[in-house]
Amino acid sequence: MKKHLLILFLFSSLLGFSQSKTKSYILKYSSIAVLEMNIYNIPASITLAQGVLESGNGESRLAVDGKNHFGIKCHSNWRGKTIIEDDDEKGECFRKYSEVADSYRDHSLFLSERGRYSFLFAYKKSDYKKWAKGLKKAGYATNPNYPSLLIDLIEKYELYNYDKVDQSDQKLYFAHNYGLPYLTGLGVFYFNKKSVLFTEINTSFAFSGSNIGYYYELLNKFYSGANLGVIYFPTEDKVFVPQISAELMFRKSSRNKRYNSFLIRGGVQLPLEKVDYKLIPYLSLSYLIN
Repeated sequence: MKKHLLILFLFSSLLGFSQSKTKSYILKYSSIAVLEMNIYNIPASITLAQGVLESGNGESRLAVDGKNHFGIKCHSNWRGKTIIEDDDEKGECFRKYSEVADSYRDHSLFLSERGRYSFLFAYKKSDYKKWAKGLKKAGYATNPNYPSLLIDLIEKYELYNYDKVDQSDQKLYFAHNYGLPYLTGLGVFYFNKKSVLFTEINTSFAFSGSNIGYYYELLNKFYSGANLGVIYFPTEDKVFVPQISAELMFRKSSRNKRYNSFLIRGGVQLPLEKVDYKLIPYLSLSYLIN
């Protein structure tokens, strides 16, 4: 009887210790998972459950030595560092990262940029069960129980609560602008769901402009918007000319740690007073600073 009680006590202790490690992992990396969700529309619950499962709570050799928390293999397009580990076959090549956050970002890119996973993004972020089954269907893992393992983790640790965070903590970004005819500039962008408010100052050195504007997301990462402001022509009269613009924008996430993402923007300015320029077409690249 004492022997059975001792075994039961040891088993309970090990189970509690394992759960504690899982909770610690979730607390440590949940903010990264939510940030990735808000950029790439991958449920944070799925990302966290995969991280727990694939990395053994961050304690596997791949996770410790390679900062690889999702078991992503090298594949033919990988040009970064590598680490060798046994998996389906002996001595397979896996990706190695400098930081865990790089592994999370690569996981997002891995799913969002490969055609075989594209159908997943038609599912709601709140439908973690479809995502779990879809990952298995797309071939992410060979284990036939992979969906149920993910779902069990999500429900046991209530990871679905992280999917309810609609926005990342950071909504406000400063930006560096580069382009033509305005060569350089500075801006501030505020993202709120599908809407974007911004203000900026740009210069071509021949003339400068400042404006305030609004964008609305029409399709995933594609925006349409307008702005109004003034153009300053440093002539003898020092003319300030009001203008209105219509433009399109595409937001692309950046792998550079200094930048959250960059914006490709193009449009046409219409001066509202008589000047030498009837229309001023422009193209710019804006880097959003973390």
